Amino acid sequence: MNSTQAAHSDDLDIALGTALRDIVLRPRTTLFATWSWKAAAISAVIRASTFFASNLKSGHHKALRAMLVEAVFAIFAAGLLGAVSQRLRAAQPVWATALVVWLGMPSLMLLAQLGIHRAAGTPHLGTGLIVSFCFASISSCFSWYAMRRGVMLGGAHGTSLAHDLRTMPRVVLDFVLVGPRALLRVLTRN
Repeated sequence: MNSTQAAHSDDLDIALGTALRDIVLRPRTTLFATWSWKAAAISAVIRASTFFASNLKSGHHKALRAMLVEAVFAIFAAGLLGAVSQRLRAAQPVWATALVVWLGMPSLMLLAQLGIHRAAGTPHLGTGLIVSFCFASISSCFSWYAMRRGVMLGGAHGTSLAHDLRTMPRVVLDFVLVGPRALLRVLTRN
């Protein structure tokens, strides 16, 4: 399968509502089996660093605590978001699924993240939460986009890290060019 083809699976063209219901009613089979260690590792490093940097003004001890809290949260949350993205990769309609992936999932994660950091006493939340939300929105969209093309998959449909690394440059380029290509199509139609 090349990077521009949508991934084929047993749940191709599943309704968005059905996919979301499956996630809620069968989390063990729909989420935990496809938990994304790839998304978790990358996200934990980036987001924990952001919380460390934004809390340094309160001292190294508090910055380190904020970083560790975020790293643990990010490992769980990003792996879960990756699994949700994988479950939704074939959901229809695509536009509604894109909104859920781009805004809905990161918003829910932000609420959980806020509660966890407040409970942990993280002193400076604003910058870390804003950067984390933006990163989660973009990375969720990218993961979903890549998974629709058979990259970064886990579980029974899993792809190797070597496959992902070989395929990733083309998928990244295609992802970056989605907006310009759509704009070009609109402009050339007239």
